[in-house]
Amino acid sequence: MPAPQDLLTAELLPLAARTAVEGPRLGLFITAASEAVAAYVGYPLHRRLGVVESVASTGGPYLWLAGGAVRQVVRVEVRGVELDAESYALESALMGRLVARSSRWPFTGTWSAGVSPTPLEARDTGEVVVTYDAGWVTPGQAALDGTLQVDLPAAIQLAGVEAVMAALSRDGKPGDVASENIGGTSMSYFAGEGGGRAALPSTARQMLTPYRRLR
Repeated sequence: MPAPQDLLTAELLPLAARTAVEGPRLGLFITAASEAVAAYVGYPLHRRLGVVESVASTGGPYLWLAGGAVRQVVRVEVRGVELDAESYALESALMGRLVARSSRWPFTGTWSAGVSPTPLEARDTGEVVVTYDAGWVTPGQAALDGTLQVDLPAAIQLAGVEAVMAALSRDGKPGDVASENIGGTSMSYFAGEGGGRAALPSTARQMLTPYRRLR
């Protein structure tokens, strides 16, 4: 059965890939590769509605949401009071960055002791809560709900295909195999610390570059 985070369905794979493994295992490859793509870009890619997130604030003009690909901000509450939507704006959907239009966001965190306390370290105190929608409708979600239309960018879908194909090519082989000779039963291995093939091939990483959120 498809999973909501699946960036592709089996139908998007070449016939040879669809017949390379049994049906249930192919679904496992698709979901695992999709999760690897999401981990690489730095945020969930499937559509999520009504995400409620408590956000730490440094007291500056910006708030940074943990999720990327924010579609819309539904509500912002500060100390239990909902703010007027005109008082803030979604400045970067990819980065999940909100900007205060009039005054700065309140500082949340620890303060110095004394008559005139000063901010020391920002942390999530639960004082600032943002509700938002994020992500795209994935092929997995559309397969589960026929009323949904896929709007996941083509580059991300193709990166998912590349990731699945790469995973299938490694199926049953040690992760650090660099090359092999089936007839001669010989193998060579990646050397050095952290050796081994990356979960995502370089072509997939290139396609994902515009969507990647660096922290």
